[in-house]
Amino acid sequence: MAVSFQTLLTGIRRNLRDANGTTWNDAQLGELIQQGIDAVSSIYPNEGVEQVAYTVPSQGAIHSYTFSAITWPIRVDVLNSDGKYSETIKPTVGEGMDSGWDFYGGKLYLPSHYAFSSNTGTLYVTGYQPWLQISPTYTTANVAVSPSTVTTDLNNRAQYAVKVFVAAEALSMLMFDRAQFQQWQVGGGNTDISALGLNNLAAAAQARWRDEKTRIRTIRRLG
Repeated sequence: MAVSFQTLLTGIRRNLRDANGTTWNDAQLGELIQQGIDAVSSIYPNEGVEQVAYTVPSQGAIHSYTFSAITWPIRVDVLNSDGKYSETIKPTVGEGMDSGWDFYGGKLYLPSHYAFSSNTGTLYVTGYQPWLQISPTYTTANVAVSPSTVTTDLNNRAQYAVKVFVAAEALSMLMFDRAQFQQWQVGGGNTDISALGLNNLAAAAQARWRDEKTRIRTIRRLG
C-alpha cells in the first residue's frame, strides 16, 4: 500500500497538537519521519522479492549480484529463460565459496562452480528490505512541495510505529529549545503545560516507543 507524506504529516501534527504547523515545520517533521522509517525498518522490515537476470559465468569465476532493494535474502530460486521455476540454491554452511550462496557487503555471491540448468535466466530472491524512504522537496520556508504526491510503502502497523517514533522525538526536541516550547504552548493551546509537565509527556512518549518496538519486533528468518 502507499501512504503520502501529507497523510503522515496530518496524523503526526494531530498527535502533537500542532495542526497549523506553528511549532514544527514540514522539513523538521520530514527528517524525523525519515529517521522513524529507518528505525522501524531495523526491527520490523518489509518483506519483498527481487528478480535479477543472470548469465552463467565461466567456471571458477566470482559470481556476484547487487540488489536494488533486498538487504537480507533468505531464499534464492532460479527461473529458466522461459521464466519457469528450475531449482533452489542452498545457502552457505560456512565452508568456503562452493558451500552455497552467501550475502556480504551488499552483494549476493553464488558458488563459483555451481552448475545452472540453464545458461540464462532469472534469480528469484526472497527476503527483507527497508520500508521506502520519503524524498520530499521543500521551499526556502521549509514547506513541503506537493506532499500528497510523495509516498512511501508503509503498511498500517509500520505507519503507526513511525508516528509513535516521531512523537517521542518531537516532544524531546522541545526539552532543548525554549523558544520552540513556547511556540508549542501558545500555538497548540497548551499554555497549561509547564516545563515539568512537558518532561513527563516526553518521557511517556519515549516509553510508548519502547513498548511499540517490542510489539512490532520481527524475528528474521535465516537463509
